[in-house]
Amino acid sequence: MLKRSSSPLAMLADCLKSAHSRTVLLISSLILFSSCASIELPYKAYGGEARPATELALVKGEYFYRQDWLNSYADAVRFLSVDGREVVNSRAHEELLLSPGQRELEVYYSWDMGARIGLAPALVSYAAHRDSVSRTLSLKAEAGRTYSVKAEPVFSGNPSDIMALAYVDFWVEDDRGRVVLSREEGRYRPASGDSEAN
Repeated sequence: MLKRSSSPLAMLADCLKSAHSRTVLLISSLILFSSCASIELPYKAYGGEARPATELALVKGEYFYRQDWLNSYADAVRFLSVDGREVVNSRAHEELLLSPGQRELEVYYSWDMGARIGLAPALVSYAAHRDSVSRTLSLKAEAGRTYSVKAEPVFSGNPSDIMALAYVDFWVEDDRGRVVLSREEGRYRPASGDSEAN
């Protein structure tokens, strides 16, 4: 009868080989599933049947990065409505597909409050009411083009203190880098009661 050689080194090599294979398989699976989970389709902001991208305009809301002495935040431009039709679950959509033509986009500046522990209740209340930092922008959308809605908050005090907001400039650039709606046209300036836009 032949005896199988099972030296400790050979056994260790077999164990490492299978552990390595399992690790590679696990990591590959995680990468595959996480990339699938992060794919977000643009919101269909037009009526009727689905149409090819070449017949539509794509509009993206840009991000603004804000930093204080301890935390960093990613604020964003989001969409409330297109031509008076509400964008369902607006915080979840960074991009819209529009039919070409003159469009009215109601956009707002979404504050990232992060996971700040002990955030002052007054600041939370303030930010919750700042969804009213919105503007309706008029855009002539062309089929096959991509537009970016950008924003820049301007503060009367420390930029890390959102309570010092003086105004927000919204503007739109196309995929050629041309400004198609200016900062002045899209400017939101809080009224003394925080309820009007000038």
